[in-house]
Amino acid sequence: VVITRDEVAAAPEGTAREARLLELIWPRIAEHYVARQGLAATPAEEEEVLAYHREFERRDRAQRARKLEELDRRLTVDSLGPEERTWLQEFQATLRRLALYDLEQDRMPPQDREQLQAFLALWVEMWKLNRAIFERYGGVVAVEEFGPSPHGARAALIADYERQGLLQFADTGLRERVYAILEHPPSMVVPSDRVDFTPYWKRPIPPSYFPD
Repeated sequence: VVITRDEVAAAPEGTAREARLLELIWPRIAEHYVARQGLAATPAEEEEVLAYHREFERRDRAQRARKLEELDRRLTVDSLGPEERTWLQEFQATLRRLALYDLEQDRMPPQDREQLQAFLALWVEMWKLNRAIFERYGGVVAVEEFGPSPHGARAALIADYERQGLLQFADTGLRERVYAILEHPPSMVVPSDRVDFTPYWKRPIPPSYFPD
């Protein structure tokens, strides 16, 4: 796959060319590595994630339904102060909106569910890729919004692809700036003794965000 200068130049305003190039390089390498190493999501893995989400949703709905019943009872008490009553009414309205959203989700067209399954397949592959390259290359692991990110291993994989001739840079200056991004330490790092690439769907379902 060839990445042209025009593609790099099409970066959104304020985006450095090297950052744009890395955005174009990494998905191609990730896709190639997943295929090469047999890391594609299997139907069983996709079903495992879907089962987790179904159980999470079932518990969450049940917890919210119990909380809504509790709020309905508490709001019948005349001795509530105005501030407490206002807060409880706002909470009640939020839970009712979520209940309506649940009904809309239950009527989701089949094609939307297929899109969800396709998205979850990519999610499975991302976790499998991250774990695989960390086990192979090691390196520093960054703390990111959706879990640990093998920052050092990703840089090592890109360098390995270049050594194998699978990746070539026509612009040496741009190459150096790309590697500068890859070698820049992340702002938050997972301690080496706490690195764990177990995906969330293989962990216990967390408790509700509000008490029963």
